[in-house]
Amino acid sequence: MSDPVLLREATVQEIQLELIRRTRFNAFDGEKIYAGLMKHRLLWQAAILDRPGVANYLKPGKLFMASLIKLRDMDGNLWNADQLFILTDTREQAVELARIIEDEDWGGETPRVYEEEEVDAAVCGNAGCGLLMIWWD
Repeated sequence: MSDPVLLREATVQEIQLELIRRTRFNAFDGEKIYAGLMKHRLLWQAAILDRPGVANYLKPGKLFMASLIKLRDMDGNLWNADQLFILTDTREQAVELARIIEDEDWGGETPRVYEEEEVDAAVCGNAGCGLLMIWWD
């Protein structure tokens, strides 16, 4: 058995995976989701549990609503996020991973696989990659 990675030596992805692993709310079971991600590690590049917020189109230029809820709840040792984003090398991998997530019942809503144009805009032109999102309420 290998020694645990010290936080200062952990990659950003390892830190994100630990946030996923230790999170538990409603139907979100971080241990199960972490295990599923590790089981299918060859299908994805990066994963992040986040809550991007909602744009207030009545007051453009303002902070997104609920975008800093994670900051508010950090003092209580809570990573208040409910959307898992997974980046894949190809859209086909995102589709396959979405099917696996449904089959393994990770507990969230039906995974959404984004179209290439939307992915390119969101990840600043990583052409050809795939992106899927699962939301938990």
